[in-house]
This record gives sequence, structure tokens and C-alpha cells, in this order.
Amino acid sequence: MKKVLALALALMMALSLGAVSASAEGEIINVMYGGGTPETMDPALNSASTGSNTIRLAFCGLMGTRVEDGVYSKAPEMAESYVISEDGLVYTFTLREGLKWSDGSDFFASDFVKSWNRAADPALGADYGFLFDYIARLEDGTLNVVADDAARTLVVTLVNPCAYFLELCGFTTYYPVKVELADNEGAWATNPETYIGTGPFRMTRFAVDDVASFEKNPYYWNAENVSLGGVNAYLAEDSVAILAAYESGAVSFIESMDPAEFERLDATYPGELVMGEQLGTYYILFNVHKDLSPAGKTLTVQEQSLARYALGLMINRQDEVDYVTMGGEEAATGFYPSMLSDGLNDNVRTAEGYGAWYTGTATPSEVNAIYTEDMVEAINILIELGYSYTGSVEGGDIQFTDVPGFEFSFNQNATNSAIVQYIQETWNSVGITATINTEAWATLQIKLGDGDAEASRMGWVADFNDCVNFLEIFISNSGNNYPRLGQDLGDYTRYSEVTADAGLGAYWGLEGNQTWAECYDALVEQIKAETDPQVRADMCAEAEKILMATGAVAPLHYYKNPYMVKPEVQNIAVLPTGDVIWNYVTIAG
Repeated sequence: MKKVLALALALMMALSLGAVSASAEGEIINVMYGGGTPETMDPALNSASTGSNTIRLAFCGLMGTRVEDGVYSKAPEMAESYVISEDGLVYTFTLREGLKWSDGSDFFASDFVKSWNRAADPALGADYGFLFDYIARLEDGTLNVVADDAARTLVVTLVNPCAYFLELCGFTTYYPVKVELADNEGAWATNPETYIGTGPFRMTRFAVDDVASFEKNPYYWNAENVSLGGVNAYLAEDSVAILAAYESGAVSFIESMDPAEFERLDATYPGELVMGEQLGTYYILFNVHKDLSPAGKTLTVQEQSLARYALGLMINRQDEVDYVTMGGEEAATGFYPSMLSDGLNDNVRTAEGYGAWYTGTATPSEVNAIYTEDMVEAINILIELGYSYTGSVEGGDIQFTDVPGFEFSFNQNATNSAIVQYIQETWNSVGITATINTEAWATLQIKLGDGDAEASRMGWVADFNDCVNFLEIFISNSGNNYPRLGQDLGDYTRYSEVTADAGLGAYWGLEGNQTWAECYDALVEQIKAETDPQVRADMCAEAEKILMATGAVAPLHYYKNPYMVKPEVQNIAVLPTGDVIWNYVTIAG
């Protein structure tokens, strides 16, 4: 906290003339995304929104985003054009003439081949490596991507038609890197001399917990339309310091604020606080290897799924969005967020065949109005599972006495802190204890990836608008599968004999008798291959039901993206995927 506040004070002193300064190439803008120092700045290894937005300053892909008069649209980026075969399996991209890396060296179509094979290689261990499974493989195991450097073409053959493949081509994992400079640990991505990209800016400085600085890249294909001379992305995590920097004029754009400040900020800075649309879900996750059995009784893995579901069901989601987050979020009724498409329905949450959970989240119970209907259902589930308790629902004083305590980890900012405190208080009100651990975001990502977290808050914002993007998080080989469904223990040591093989055993599916690979991975693969829209929609609905039945995820709300931007910052685009586009920003006056 002190370190970040010191950073804010330093910014205020160093930038006393404002958040925008001049350079030979144009104005330099200061921004704070929140989230602190990214775990990695390697496009192939990154899986966090904060890292993604910093990476986008220096890198780009075949496809990108065009912004005109504040209106954004998808458009070819490094590609000049593309042709899709009639069967939807072959994409032929023609690259723009004269493409260069940010160090001035020539860029070739074959650089995509090298970069994509690096990102797809299991040896790299990229969380998003599975995104290259859409592309067919050659006999030697490499991707079926053929480059002709002389013709500037890249021919990509897919396994199955994929309606959102062009969106993938604009996603950071698909961005090309200079493979000969890139190590597998990501150290290259913090050194301006090796952090060579093809984007609108190029790195000049990187300091952990301080700043990632970028100047305009003169070799960017569209450099003539980039007005900014550079971007300083300050790597702050504390919401108080971030807001102080904005209010002092030290930075021009922030994305992390205490919800309690929204009313004041809206009144003090009219038009500067924006509640942006965001296609994402905020949720609690539970490690399936944690044993939640009550004293003197051993719950089966399937029964523990019910116990986890009950813990999530306890939360009053409407109160959470009305009085805790206060940013216009929508209480969750499933894992898929509102306005998510399945290829047939534009909003799966209102589509026929999809489930609905937490429907009594804000309805007072007829038994005792201090509890909601959902809370009473959760209490009854725990009672039926054999947990001991005192008091009663009727008396409004029920207290469970043998629900095992567990560690609840989260990365601290004002919003997360308020939500986690609210969850903790809800559980405490019925005798359930969670020990709160605050972690830096980069540290928490490592802990989650290693399987060493029992529970945590988490959020997922869409990389592209399709259900499969929310399903792929939890396939067995996903690096983002933090509940460890279909996975082994990892570094977790507090398991029991019953839960030791919870991730890998045949406990899952709607009947509770399949492995995760059988009931879920296989279904996701079918969804990716299915071309009949109605059949595909039915499978998307089934996959969500299978996931929700695990109790390993408890969706709380669907995101909004509150951000503040100074009035002089023009033609900025903040997308529902969380991407912030600086390429075409201008500074008024």
C-alpha cells in the first residue's frame, strides 16, 4: 500500500503539468489499468486482462479493431485481406506489404508460423495453448499453417469450421513474437531490447510495480494514423492510489475504483465516469480436492459438490450488486453472462433450454424473512448432508458447527475487498468460517495455477462472443482451470483419501459417474465441431449444467466495466471484452 501511494505521489510531482505530455512524435498519455504488475508480458503466456491491455500496446495480429469517431469495428490489421473457403476450413490471409518489426527488421508471413507453433507447443505451457486446437495438425505435429513469404500469404487449415476464428486472430495469444528472442520463462518480455513487436507502440522501459513505458512505433503499418507519442502504463494495484492519481491529474485513464466513490465521482466529474459494457462473469471458485466433510462423516465427492453449491447459494446476489459493487452489474443466474451468444441465440440467459440458478437470491423466505429463499435452500442442503448445527431457520439463529474452515484467497482492490468481505460476513452469519488471504495478482495466479488455493474470487471476461470461450476455461488441459476439474492435485497437500482423485475420478456429469474428460471435455469438442445451430445450442446448455452441478464455480454477477477518462482524451474505445484501444486516440485542445 505504502509503495503504491508513494508511486501516486511521485506521479503527482513528476507530472505536475498534467497527465499528458509532449514528445517529438506526439502527446504521451499516462494510464492505470489496476491489477498491478502482470504475471507475464509474453503474448503467448498471458491470460489476464491487465496484461493483455499492456501487451496490445506493443503487439498486434492478423485482425484488429478500427476506431472512427469513437465507434469501433473489427477490421484486418496485419492482414490486408482474407478469403475463407466454402467449407469454412481454409483461411487464406494476404499480409500488408512492407510489414516490419518494431526494431525496423522485415516481418515475414513465416513469422506467424513460428510464433503460433511456439504458442501451441506444450513445452511452453501456455494457459491458452489449447486455442490452437482449432487449427489442424500436420504429420509432424506442427500446425497446418503454410506461409509463402514472397506472396505474403498465410494459409490456415482448421479442424472444423469456426465462426469466431477471425476473432481469435485478433486475440493476444495469436500475436506474433520474434521467436529467436523469446525465452519460455517470459524474461524477454520485460526487456525493451528484446520486447520487439508489430504494434502501434514499442517498449522503452519496464519496472516491476512501477511502469511499462512505450513510445510510438515508427514501423507500425498504420503509424501515420497514430497520434499519441507514447503511453505510460503504471502498474498500480491499490484503488485508493489509482483514484488519487486520476484526481490529481497525474493519469488520464483508470479502471479500478472503490464502488463507494461512484456517486461522488459522477457528481464531481460529469461524464468522466463510464459504466462500460463488459461480457464477463465474476465468480467464486472452489478447489475440488478440498474435503468439506463434516466431523465424523465422510461425504462422497458428489455430496461435496452439493456442499460447495450450498456455500455459493448462500450469497444474496441482488444485495451484492445493489449495495456492494454498485456499478450497474446484473445478479448472476448461471455461468454464462447476459448477452453471450451460442451461435443461434444472441443472449443465452433468455434462451429456451438453458438452466437458471439462484432464482430466489433476493426473495425473503416465508419461513423467516431474515433469510432469502436461496439461503434457506442452502441451509437445508447442508442439514441433509449431515452437518451439525444449533438454532433453526424459524428462529433466525441457525449456526453450523462443523463445516470445515477453508482459505479464501483474492487479489486486493477496493471492489474485490468489498465483495469478499460481504461473502465472508454471509458465511459467518451461519457459522461457516473462511480465512481470508490477500495476494498480489501475479502471486495469486501462480498459486491458483499450482493448485494450491482452496477457494478464490475470479472473473472471466470474454475473449470472443461465444459460449465455448466460457467453457474452455474448465477443460482438463486449460491453464485457467483453477478448480482442477479433470486435473490432479498439483501442489495441494490438504486433501483427504476421498478427495485425492476428485479431479480425475469418475464423479462428474449429470449422473455423477463420468470422468471430467468423458462428460465435459468431449462435449466441448463436440460443440466446437457442431455445425447445426440448434444442436450446438442444446449442447452449450448441457455443458453449463454439468459445470454448475460440480459446485466448483459459484457465479455472483455479470460485469460492468467502470472506468474514468479525461475529457480531452478523444476516440478511445473500451470494448466489452475489456480491451482498451489506444491506436487512434487523440488529445483535444
